[in-house]
Amino acid sequence: EQKERDRKAKEEQAKKDEAKEKADKAKTEKARKDAEARAEAQRQENLRRIQGMAGASGGPTSTGTALKSSGPSANYAGRIKARVRPNIIYADPGGPSNPEAEVEVRAGPDGTIVARKIVKSSGLPDFDGAVLRALDKTEKLPTDTDGTVPRVMIITFRPRE
Repeated sequence: EQKERDRKAKEEQAKKDEAKEKADKAKTEKARKDAEARAEAQRQENLRRIQGMAGASGGPTSTGTALKSSGPSANYAGRIKARVRPNIIYADPGGPSNPEAEVEVRAGPDGTIVARKIVKSSGLPDFDGAVLRALDKTEKLPTDTDGTVPRVMIITFRPRE
């Protein structure tokens, strides 16, 4: 009789151990799957952010914040020109052509112009100089619609705009 009870107790203990082992395996498997899901979600978020930094090459339904903020708004260049244009002092020599000067402007986080240089001359040194002086006089760029100022941008100016 004692042997029978010991045998039953061992069987019950074996069943309990087996059930506990199954539960532990299930818990471990669930934790592994959760970790994989989190890693995949992080990878997808990183890809969206990288695509945004690379020029917003995400699809039309992409919603990552980097995609939204990867560049200035459509009318931002016009707002900059409107701020700089009154400071350009240049007597247009006339003529049929209206050459353009491309200027690289570097700005601080608050919009302060920290550097500017001609990247493509208009062919009119006086006009190129007038644009650079106007940027110096402007000192600070307006913020974009989202409250930021792009760090580096190329802006095109023409004598007759």
